[in-house]
Amino acid sequence: MKRLAVYITAVGLLSAAACKPKYDETSPKMAPVTEAIFASGTIEPKDAYLISAYSDGFLVKSYVTENDIVLDKQLLFRLDNRQQNTQVKIAQNNLEYARVNAAVNSPTLLQIKAQIDAARIKMQTDSVNLGRYEKLFATNSVSKQDLDNSRLNYQSSLSSYRATLESYRISAEKVKQELANTQSQLQNAEAGNQFFELAAIGRGKIYQIFKKQGDLVRKGEQVAQLGNPDSIVINLNIDEASISKVKEGQKALIELNTEKNKTYEARISKIYPHFNDAAQSYRVEARFVNEMPGVISGTQLQANIITNQKEKAMLINHAFIVGDNKVIKKTDKKLDTINVTTGITSYDWIEITSGLNMGDVIVKQK
Repeated sequence: MKRLAVYITAVGLLSAAACKPKYDETSPKMAPVTEAIFASGTIEPKDAYLISAYSDGFLVKSYVTENDIVLDKQLLFRLDNRQQNTQVKIAQNNLEYARVNAAVNSPTLLQIKAQIDAARIKMQTDSVNLGRYEKLFATNSVSKQDLDNSRLNYQSSLSSYRATLESYRISAEKVKQELANTQSQLQNAEAGNQFFELAAIGRGKIYQIFKKQGDLVRKGEQVAQLGNPDSIVINLNIDEASISKVKEGQKALIELNTEKNKTYEARISKIYPHFNDAAQSYRVEARFVNEMPGVISGTQLQANIITNQKEKAMLINHAFIVGDNKVIKKTDKKLDTINVTTGITSYDWIEITSGLNMGDVIVKQK
């Protein structure tokens, strides 16, 4: 619902005594008038952001307190990462085992190399025998069957030799791939430790800490709020019926809930162009005209945004308006309903911009 706060300074804005008991009478009066849009809001640090947990864990160490100034990438909080450290150690052991297997003199590869040597010697022996049998067959010293058997032996040993070479190649590639995989697994496990270390993003100030040492922090839970240490802003919520009257540079009178009956001056610095469905309002940002040391982030407040001011305005009591911008004017003993044009308005007073003159008498029923 729209709320308007209007401050009016006037001398003698009193209803004239009715000439007859049936009516109250008054006349327009000239007075300064100020129109303001009411808004509620909070104090927030400029460029505020929240530090949230990436993983579940107990908060085992807090390195900062509220109001501390921190630097970019500075470690702020540490969560319990014993389980993650176990994963790192497992990955380190797997990597060492993979390095041994991938070495040139690893037991697996040495065994295959021995097989290669044996297969090569047998192949060479069978090759020599085949040559000898071919010469003997040429002189009819051996049978065709003996030559064929020698040839088969050579072909078999050649195939075995080639198979052991291929086995070595495949095994060497396999242990090399296993080494690369375990290196990646170790890197991922070590990188996982960063999820248990919460650091600052840029230089900032610790405005709020939501968790204390020993608390269980769930993944995604907020741990702290940080922001620009050199500036705070006022976030205001403006209803959709009033947002069109709010402009950058307008003056706002701020009353903090922590300091009732004390007013601070601010200026509208930014109007966000989107409607917040959750809050059912538009967001407007303002800045204090003077520095406000010691103001606590999250402090709630009320504001009156000055949207219109006049040093001299013709005013009547709102109760004398009849229907849609009409008043009952009394001329001598005659009563006429006339149209008027209104300007600044509030619950009690309304500006008349045309339709009435100073000294005119208007009435309303008692």
